[in-house]
Amino acid sequence: MNIFAWIGLTGIIIFTLIPLLVKKNRTKQNIREAMTTIIIVIGIIVAVMIFNINFLIAFIFGVIAMILFDKKTYTKKRLIIYGAIILVIGIAGYFVFRDNPDYVLKHLKDYPESSSLYVAENEKELITYQSDVVRPLASTVKILIAVEYAMQVDEGILNKDNYVSLDKINKFYYEGTDGNAHESWLKAMQDEGKIVNNEIILHDVAKGMITYSSNANTDYLIHVLGIDSINEQAQSLGLTSHEEIYPLVGSLLIPDYLKNNEKDENKLIEELEKMPMEMYRETAEELSQQMKDGTFNVEDHTFDMSLDVQRVWSDRLIGASANDYGRLLGIISNDELPTGANQIVRDLLEWPMEVNEANQERFSHLGAKGGSTAFILNDAMYAEENNGNKVEIVLLTNDLNIWQQIRLSHNLNSFESKLIGDKSYRQRVQKELSES
Repeated sequence: MNIFAWIGLTGIIIFTLIPLLVKKNRTKQNIREAMTTIIIVIGIIVAVMIFNINFLIAFIFGVIAMILFDKKTYTKKRLIIYGAIILVIGIAGYFVFRDNPDYVLKHLKDYPESSSLYVAENEKELITYQSDVVRPLASTVKILIAVEYAMQVDEGILNKDNYVSLDKINKFYYEGTDGNAHESWLKAMQDEGKIVNNEIILHDVAKGMITYSSNANTDYLIHVLGIDSINEQAQSLGLTSHEEIYPLVGSLLIPDYLKNNEKDENKLIEELEKMPMEMYRETAEELSQQMKDGTFNVEDHTFDMSLDVQRVWSDRLIGASANDYGRLLGIISNDELPTGANQIVRDLLEWPMEVNEANQERFSHLGAKGGSTAFILNDAMYAEENNGNKVEIVLLTNDLNIWQQIRLSHNLNSFESKLIGDKSYRQRVQKELSES
């Protein structure tokens, strides 16, 4: 939750308790109503912070709960009023949140300056909409890191079955910055009995980077693989627009590293924006190295980056073009890597085949990796249907507001599914984007 959500929920609690400061207002009924409101607010916080439910959705359900628990609701007049309101909200919600793949298409057409789409079918490019523009990748960059990992395993540089101490990985865990991805991975590994004496095999670390999108695992692997090796791999694969790699958690710590008690937020943002990109990468690497060496303890830092500062951080994430990642997906989908490396990459990326049985009925291969921040929603995927038809899709979007983020997230799956399975829809998207 952002600072405004916290302020709003705190305000509800305060204004609920203020009347109880007056003795005559402390009736059993008023106390009961106040406790009910506070419990609902706490429920909203738990839903968002622990179960990762969208704040807006949790808040709406909280308001509905407050109405239902209010005895005054159950009068004929109020039931009619609330019934009408719920009906209107329900109708509006249906039209807004129903599966609508055309919403994604409309967004692409309306915001060409901040959107890219690449689609290829059977090694032939069909759609290259703004696909040569370099945009921030967010976690989508982890595909490249997975490829370098697979290559080093195939070449015998790494042993994917070696055990790694979790203490070494957890040095890079910055609480509150990854939507509980790292904690979810650790819990899954614990439940599956894969943690032995506080150690886990290297391949499960790589899987945690892709399936759960753990940034801690990512930065650990960046150190193991070597930044230079990853960058050289990007060049050897022909990813000509790809920016240089740097540690993700290290970059999250740069604002905290730069600020001091006398520096206000505006000055911090100005300093971040003016910092040369080479220095920015070096600072991220230096902080990450200190975490690895144990001279910088990330547990001593609390994530409190404002949205304005997050915007600067998000804009400076490692960038590449949709063309680059379309090419990278094509290399994997068409088995152009060494056989052993290609099998390892597929094992990492094809988690959708494991988590959804319906995918196994439709596809022989389906691999994907998304990436998002408060302002970005990206996805890169390849699919091979059981009839042998192959499609690669890369969608990169930036400069999103909260509403756009929600609606794109909601409709992205249906858009991609229709692109893969409906040739006439692919042609329609191709035509409309070429004309826009």
